[in-house]
This record gives sequence, structure tokens and C-alpha cells, in this order.
Amino acid sequence: MILVNKPVSLSPLQAIVALKVMKPELKDTIIGYAGRLDPMAEGLLLLLTGDENKARKEYELLDKEYKFEVLLGIKTDSYDILGLIDNVNNKKLAMSDLKLEIPHLFKSLEGQQNQPYPPYSAARVKGKPLYYWAREGKIDEVAIPSKQITIQDLRLDKVEEVRLTDLKAAIIQRISDVKGEFRQHEIIERWNEVISKQGDHIFTKLICTIECSSGTYVRSIANELGTQLGTGAIAYSIKRIRIGTYKLGDAINFK
Repeated sequence: MILVNKPVSLSPLQAIVALKVMKPELKDTIIGYAGRLDPMAEGLLLLLTGDENKARKEYELLDKEYKFEVLLGIKTDSYDILGLIDNVNNKKLAMSDLKLEIPHLFKSLEGQQNQPYPPYSAARVKGKPLYYWAREGKIDEVAIPSKQITIQDLRLDKVEEVRLTDLKAAIIQRISDVKGEFRQHEIIERWNEVISKQGDHIFTKLICTIECSSGTYVRSIANELGTQLGTGAIAYSIKRIRIGTYKLGDAINFK
């Protein structure tokens, strides 16, 4: 097995290609992966070589741990920055209110639950992935399936206040670096419009840690937090730091 630290913008398959470029001795090795990461997510990815691929399902079922940042006041149709902004809410929660609400809110999200798949995901409905229905504007015409997940621990590490103007360069760069067709031009255009109008408004960012079962969509957790707080929210960043007993500190870095 090879542990790699997948950077933002790459798909797991693109990470395998990058690894083979970095390590030519692996050029002819059959490599698969266990537990995908979205383009906007980074961190630990398990790459399986040879016969290890036969145990892929076992590796996929391992619990995961993530560090993630939730930006309150922004909603996108993908629940992260690689989505079209469909709402901006300038409602600002006082720090004192957040400190009172969040421990109870986080505790309420722990345990076993049925989590609906995000509209922009590969779960299949009527033979097509959900993102097909979302892109065609027909997501309301299908029943969105859900999956049983377990959140063992969800905690708030830090609260920050940020301006979109200070995040602009990072947001645009991360979206631009994504390979493939993800509506990047349209998404960047919308981000630029919002930042030009709302850039100096102070938004709240929550820095969190989650330990959860396989199949948990962390960006959906961010979206749910925004819904519960009445502000809307997106996952600004997601980093997987552990899969079972495998840790990010032991992974190969591409940069």
C-alpha cells in the first residue's frame, strides 16, 4: 500500500498518474484507490497495488477523520467552493451566541443518521449520477437517495472572522487548478461578482474536526451546519488526516 497526500484539484485517478510520474518504477504497477476524495478535498488517500486491490472494500469501510473549515453566510449548489453561489447571507452571529449554540448543535449531529447524497455527487438515480440531474436543472424531478452514516465525534477547534477579499486569490486558484469539466468559468465569474459586492463584509469561519464512518460527506455536514444556524454555509476546505490507523503524517507529498 502507498499512502499519498492528495492535493486540492486532483481526482484520485489523477493522483495515481502524478505518483507514477514522480516514481517511474511504478509505471507498470496496477494501482487502485480506496475511498475517493472530491477535487476540493485534500489529504490522505490509500493507493492499493497489485493484489491489495482485492481487499479494496475492506479498506473503504475504515473510519475517517477530517479537519475542515466551514464558511458561514455563503451557499453553493455543491456545498463547497466548486459550486455556483446561490445565496449570500449577511446575517452575522455574535461570538457569544456561537459559543452557546455550536456545542449543542455539534452534539445533535453525532451518532447514526441517514445522510442524503449531495446533488453534485456520483450516486446514481434512474441510471444516471445525481450531478447529471443537477446540471440539467432536473434535480427536483428525482428522489435523492441517502446513506446511513455515523459521526463519532464533531468538535469546534477555532472560530475566525474573514473577508472574502482576503480569500479571493486562494478560491480562484483552487477552482482554476481543477482538471475536467466542473463549470469552472461560470463558477469563477459568480465568485468574482459576489466578492466585488460583498468582499469587505466580515464572514465567520469555523475550523472543525470530525471523526466519522466511511461514506460521510463532509461538505454535507457543512451545509447542514449552515442550515441549522440560519446563515447558510459551505465547506471552504476539507483535509482527510486519518483512515483507520493510517495517518496523513506517513503519506508521500507531491509538492
